[in-house]
Amino acid sequence: RERAICRSFPNVDMQVITPPRWKETGVLVETVDDEYFPVIKAGTFLSKHIQLFAYDPLPIIKVFRQHKPHIIDMDHEPYSVPCAEIITLRNMFAPNAKIVIQTAQNILKNYPPPFSFLEKRALKQVSAAYMCSETVREVLETKHFTKPTVLAPFGVDLDLFYPKEKEQKSKDEPFTIGYVGRLMLAKGLMVLIESLKQIKSENWRFLVVGDGEQRSLMEEKLAEYGLLERCEFIGAVQYEQTPEYFHKLDVLIVPTRTTEKIREQFGRVIIEAMACEIPVIGSSCGAIPEVIADAGLIFPESDSDSLAKQILKILNDEDLRRNLAKAGRKRVLENYTWDCAAEQIYSAYLQAIRK
Repeated sequence: RERAICRSFPNVDMQVITPPRWKETGVLVETVDDEYFPVIKAGTFLSKHIQLFAYDPLPIIKVFRQHKPHIIDMDHEPYSVPCAEIITLRNMFAPNAKIVIQTAQNILKNYPPPFSFLEKRALKQVSAAYMCSETVREVLETKHFTKPTVLAPFGVDLDLFYPKEKEQKSKDEPFTIGYVGRLMLAKGLMVLIESLKQIKSENWRFLVVGDGEQRSLMEEKLAEYGLLERCEFIGAVQYEQTPEYFHKLDVLIVPTRTTEKIREQFGRVIIEAMACEIPVIGSSCGAIPEVIADAGLIFPESDSDSLAKQILKILNDEDLRRNLAKAGRKRVLENYTWDCAAEQIYSAYLQAIRK
């Protein structure tokens, strides 16, 4: 995102402040320098949670004083501790800077004090917001946020995720159904397994890329249904390796279901698969239908019968698979590149400054 902004808009003089390391989906991420902008590391304390920790204020104060930003682009939710800290430091050391916030919260929640106070304060003081899906904008509007909002979906690295010519399958080769992501209950994995049970008579295999607490339960259930031998669990892989597994698939299933804590905010795996020209079947959870649109198939979340029918539809119709694959790639090129995201984010900057 940040590189795309600098590439597309040379008039942007960007500096990035970030923790030296953090955990993302269970993987430790180390901050590295970048060719497009200075990267300033600010340590954190109080908590390891991204919405609860506080930054070491000294590196931030130094940047505010020396860089004198027009825009502070903040990737923290309005109710969070770091958001409150950045707003306070802005008010003290860069009072003329406008704050543009990126938010991804798409479940309407009423937070207890002091987080309810922090959220109201933030929504009053930020000048604009951008978000990855309309479901996030709906939550902001429900909370009476009337500042400019911009839809800026996530992008996909087209140098990494691209179509690859597939060899023609023989009639005896199984149709490959895939899941890529964390193995957790809210991802709807039991719904997917129930749907596989219903199409047991078809010639398919199931490829699972990812790991998590639900793996053993999945294996038990697949064994109970006599399906385990048709399944392959790859485990967690490096991000750069995921395209090679997409290319093994005939269809990707994204069966997420809504819980008290989870509602699909975007589904990056969707656009990565579509960029590789892999058809996608997704549930109706959160932003999934918005991201897929008419470039894939949708089923009502938690409905294994409907999912089984959609899998059969795509399994038995080669033309449909081919058309959806091309439509998915086209949708990515038109909507989900990082350059597309940069244009939308830059428009949020301009609206904040003009306001």
